[in-house]
Amino acid sequence: MSIQFSPVVTAQEQPGDGTFSVKVIDVRQLGGSLSAVTVMDDFRVSGHPFPPHPHAGFSAVTYVFEDSPGALRSRDSLGNDVVTSPGGIVWTQAGSGVIHEEIPADLNRELHGLQVFVNLSSKNKLVAPRMFRLEKSEVQEWRSGTGDRVRVLVGAFEGVASPLVPAEPFTFLDVELRREVAFDLKNQENAIIYVVKGSVLVRADAREQKVTDEQAVALYGGKGRVTFDCSAPAHFLLLCGGEIREPIVMEGPFMMNERSQIEDAAARYRSGRMGHLPPLSKS
Repeated sequence: MSIQFSPVVTAQEQPGDGTFSVKVIDVRQLGGSLSAVTVMDDFRVSGHPFPPHPHAGFSAVTYVFEDSPGALRSRDSLGNDVVTSPGGIVWTQAGSGVIHEEIPADLNRELHGLQVFVNLSSKNKLVAPRMFRLEKSEVQEWRSGTGDRVRVLVGAFEGVASPLVPAEPFTFLDVELRREVAFDLKNQENAIIYVVKGSVLVRADAREQKVTDEQAVALYGGKGRVTFDCSAPAHFLLLCGGEIREPIVMEGPFMMNERSQIEDAAARYRSGRMGHLPPLSKS
């Protein structure tokens, strides 16, 4: 079967409160896809809007854009308390459950990042929670002779592999496009392309689609080579994971296959089995 294209979706800015703003890529509109990605938000935050909160059944991923004025502070009930600079990534594999909090490392400097929720299949819903992290200097890069640059945050590209290896295969690439790059989509994989800046022409099989600033498109349904080219410099992200053909029940911070599993996760949280994370002072 040939690779299919979803409709193109434009990120929608949501009302903010002065300290937090977000442009939401509604992955539900990327029709036909069974992507592991369930939430995708391009956000900016300069304060302390959210207290510590639990997650279970998926991975909460935060990529700090290289242009972010500020760094990311991530802490959790596993005992982690780290600062990740622009260009780095934090992958919180919640699994059976963890409490975490992510805020700007300096509350007076804006943090610009991409927040992604990556579903876990049923066999890994209760995997032990774990935080993975790469600093900018640890992210491997591929470069072409014509100036294209691919930062391999997760997965592999053209023989360049990331040291960040989550429970289930996933690819996360940050691409500075100057001429052309190509990516091989495998069977039972789905990819989302999100253009941060510029205009990218996406080609697969006999189809092509232009995707521009703050727009996304999904590719699914078959395997083959996907090419990306541009007439002027462009910046896009590619996120690719395996199809998860399972029911999804999502309620608040938990993502499971059945409602009883949601209730079990809530019980683990209330009983303290996800650990404890005291709130920080907002001063």
